[in-house]
Amino acid sequence: MKFIRWFGFLPALLCAAAAAQTTVEEVRRQWPDFRYLDPGQLRELPAVVRADLEKLGCRVPKFIKWDARHNVIRGQFFRQGQTDWAVLCQVGDKTGILLYPRGAATELPMLRSEPTDPARTIHVVSAFVLQKRAIRDHPDEPPPAFDHDGIEDGPIQKPGRVIYHGDDEWAEF
Repeated sequence: MKFIRWFGFLPALLCAAAAAQTTVEEVRRQWPDFRYLDPGQLRELPAVVRADLEKLGCRVPKFIKWDARHNVIRGQFFRQGQTDWAVLCQVGDKTGILLYPRGAATELPMLRSEPTDPARTIHVVSAFVLQKRAIRDHPDEPPPAFDHDGIEDGPIQKPGRVIYHGDDEWAEF
């Protein structure tokens, strides 16, 4: 299976670099429960994934009081029936998505590595929701056949970009 080492398009990178980044202080003013967690604090993760995050020096942005899963998510990101993990990881001045197919540490690259923005979150988007969005956004076109989850990546409480793995590569919707 072929995996793309670095995901992103030049226009997306240019837009991200040009956009004003939210500071930690601005995020904490609105959401006082915002924290960066060390991998050892993420008990829901498989031990192998936690160890890999520690080795990489990751810190994970989390909103402690939120019930909804975000930034450390489990879903069927590569194929239907396979449980995978995705983690929004901050290292230095960059933040991106690390993927763990079947909960195993691999040499997969960080997806959508961008300048750190503490207001950035990721969450699971089910195949059902992807299908509904495709119908809503493009009513005159037949929707793609989604059979597993995608990952929505964007600013807190705002629509983001959805990335979806199909045909052995990642696409953005």
